[in-house]
Amino acid sequence: MPSPLPTHAVASRAPVAELARRIDWALPALATLVFGIVRLPELVRSPLWYDELFSMGVAGLPLAESLRRAVADHTNPPLFYLLLKGWMALGGDSDQWVRLLPCVLSMLVGAALVWLAREARAGALALTLAVALAAASPLSVDLANEVRAYSLLTLLACLSLAAALRAARQPTRDAFVLLTLLNIALVHAHYFGWFTVGAEGVVAACCWERDAARRMARSALFTLLAFLPWAVAVASHAFANPAPLRNVAWIATPDARAPLWLLRDLTGHSGNAMADVGWLAFALVALAALALARWRDRRRAGTLVLLAAAGFAAPLAVWVAALIGGHSLWVPRYLSGAAAPVALLVAIAVTALPPRRWAAAAVVGLLWAAAAFAALPGRPPAKFDWRRLARRIERSAGSPSEVYALEAFTAAPLKRYLGAGLQLQVVRALDQLPSGDEWLVYRRESFADGASGARLRALGFAIVTSLAAESAGQKIVAVRIRR
Repeated sequence: MPSPLPTHAVASRAPVAELARRIDWALPALATLVFGIVRLPELVRSPLWYDELFSMGVAGLPLAESLRRAVADHTNPPLFYLLLKGWMALGGDSDQWVRLLPCVLSMLVGAALVWLAREARAGALALTLAVALAAASPLSVDLANEVRAYSLLTLLACLSLAAALRAARQPTRDAFVLLTLLNIALVHAHYFGWFTVGAEGVVAACCWERDAARRMARSALFTLLAFLPWAVAVASHAFANPAPLRNVAWIATPDARAPLWLLRDLTGHSGNAMADVGWLAFALVALAALALARWRDRRRAGTLVLLAAAGFAAPLAVWVAALIGGHSLWVPRYLSGAAAPVALLVAIAVTALPPRRWAAAAVVGLLWAAAAFAALPGRPPAKFDWRRLARRIERSAGSPSEVYALEAFTAAPLKRYLGAGLQLQVVRALDQLPSGDEWLVYRRESFADGASGARLRALGFAIVTSLAAESAGQKIVAVRIRR
């Protein structure tokens, strides 16, 4: 029988154990702080654009009309609009305030990721690296300040996966109710939330014990039943609409490298092409090594398979469907639900590489995360700078007071950022423009043949001044015309 530890040894370990307990308790708050360090300064890096102003417009309507507008849009369930409605009722509609809601939701992903890592039985080193990689993701940072449902999708997907792992190990009513409520919220936040729910169901059926799989199936059934009223309302409106897919017609088919670029955007990139490719290769080798090791030793296969299904299989399924289907749905921001499982699985894979004693691979991962953090301020803008274009119009010599926008896409941000002395109106075609001296603002792609100037001259207009700006993939033209 081994002899008990000396009293002084037990006493010396007590403060260390207490310190470790306090650090463990504070980890969610620390992770939230790390996420906030790079997200809060980004609140007004760029102005609001059409989609964000659309969200605010829907949220600003009376409740019944707000729900009807969301149904008619077909692209998003109503949960984020309802949260935004309450948020705007509390603090107004300034750029900073409305952006703060998705930013806070994105910051909370840090705490949710800590919970997911604990439920996945990831070590402290893997947890640290996962938080660093997720916090440094340029896609996540950009979406953190988008007044849309993407931050909410990321947060709820992470919480759902953690709750699913807990429910698999703890067959209690509380665990079942928590998972079901989170999944109901998830699918009402974004339609792509169903990929997370689907990944949980498939993995439970294939890898988990029978009782756990049955609980997961019941939870998914309750989630579906709760979602049916919304699905029926949207489907009824879509079938009555002659062009139900018009709001996703702009989505382009991805190329063969799209999944790799999504992995890069979810785990950080430095801006140096060679370094970025090197990191991708390193991460893929680590993931392949982890898959091989777990194939031989399946003790934790169920947990890792769930992370792989939610983080990799779901985006790959969307990518394949986009390549072979009639309509593409490959939009990286729609896939933000994969952010937490991707970061955690990559971190687990990297920290499992030999030599483990010195954690050399983990150090490489943390250094990469630091480089990705440093590259964030220098990344290109994610949105068109409508404030700058509005100022250029206002400062133009002898600028007329009438401004006409072609399409709501250009009208909504101009209405917000043009000065009070300018009057904005929307036209749907050039022949609706009145005679006089005015500005016309439009997207270049509104004229596929690029012959906007010739068409204006054919209508009797003379082009006095032409301003053009391009950023974030958007090309906007403002022309002063006179007839």
